[in-house]
Amino acid sequence: MNDLPLIEELGSGHVSAYWQYLNMFVGSQSLAELLRYEALTATLGPMPGALGYFLRTKCYRWILAGIGTGSVVGRGVVIRCPKRISIGNGVMIDDGVVLDAKGTTSQIKLGNQILLGAHSIISCNEAQVRIGNFVSIGPFSVFACKSEIEIGSEVSIGSGAKLMAGGHVTDDPEVAVIRQPRSGKGIKIENGAWIGTGAIILDGVTVGLHSIVGAGAVVSKDVPPWTVVLGNPARVVQRRKEVAQV
Repeated sequence: MNDLPLIEELGSGHVSAYWQYLNMFVGSQSLAELLRYEALTATLGPMPGALGYFLRTKCYRWILAGIGTGSVVGRGVVIRCPKRISIGNGVMIDDGVVLDAKGTTSQIKLGNQILLGAHSIISCNEAQVRIGNFVSIGPFSVFACKSEIEIGSEVSIGSGAKLMAGGHVTDDPEVAVIRQPRSGKGIKIENGAWIGTGAIILDGVTVGLHSIVGAGAVVSKDVPPWTVVLGNPARVVQRRKEVAQV
């Protein structure tokens, strides 16, 4: 039995449309899983009202890696490679969200009591996104991950925020950036942090414990714990608490 093609092979002209669909959407070469995925997402995905919420919550457990009690999935939610996605207890996934775990090593793991705002996108490419407990993520947020995004607990992320955990090597100026190797150091948001509306967190950044990133800030360096950062590039403007230096 052949394995699914690697992401890098897709679009090369050497992989059929059928294999591309299995790789990008289903995440499995099993015909039974393909039919189950198609039947559930096509019929229940766009279903409006309370009945739609109820049936998606009950039936999507047949395609997801797991979904906890009290969790609901909104209308028009796009789920790609569902067996690599697990959802905890009391999670609210609003309408139009995209959960994309393409790539054989990808994983999206949502903890408990998470609000994932409408039309937000969590997209992996051979990568992992892990979110802790009691986290609020505003509408139209985008998490793009080529390596790892780890979000702690009791974190608030404003609408339109972007976490971009990956990029391209730019060593060769004669080669288009898109054709150069991908790179990724990862992003970590520690417990109690607050990311403001429209903020951009770039690859390799750790946002420290109980820190605040102001609206629209562009963060390219680590944010110390218990600080407030603003601007582009983001800079420390306030210390919320004096912390002993180790």
